[in-house]
Amino acid sequence: MARTSIAGRRVFWVLVLCIAATGMAVGGALMFELSVISRAVSDFSRDEGIEQARASRGDAPSREDRFRPPYLMRYGLDPASYTDAHGRFSPTGADWREWSLRTKVAATVMWLGHNPPGTWWTLRQIKCVDRFHEAHADNEPIVDVADACLGEPH
Repeated sequence: MARTSIAGRRVFWVLVLCIAATGMAVGGALMFELSVISRAVSDFSRDEGIEQARASRGDAPSREDRFRPPYLMRYGLDPASYTDAHGRFSPTGADWREWSLRTKVAATVMWLGHNPPGTWWTLRQIKCVDRFHEAHADNEPIVDVADACLGEPH
């Protein structure tokens, strides 16, 4: 009888340790994603603000900088690479699939026109667009999918 209770306790503690390790691994990955998103929102908003302040002071950007702003290039959002047949900036699901999390965050902030309502909301928006393009065609414009996923918060 004593052996059964000792074996039972060992099994219990092994299960507890496995559950704790799994929880820490999943929680660590989630915390990493949330920290990348938070930093990317902050960095992109700062870079965009600097660019807007420069323009409002009268420092006219060159023609090249207007069509291909340097701060967008730092996030991998080269407008020349993602234009549609009408010349509009319109990346597709195939483009989205290749982007890093930081680029996806910058694109989300850019399309919203303001900071997202929160880091968790931004992660949910990105995951929603990810899921759509896993199940549908890669040629669908990202902006349409992002608008449809959770709607634009205003």
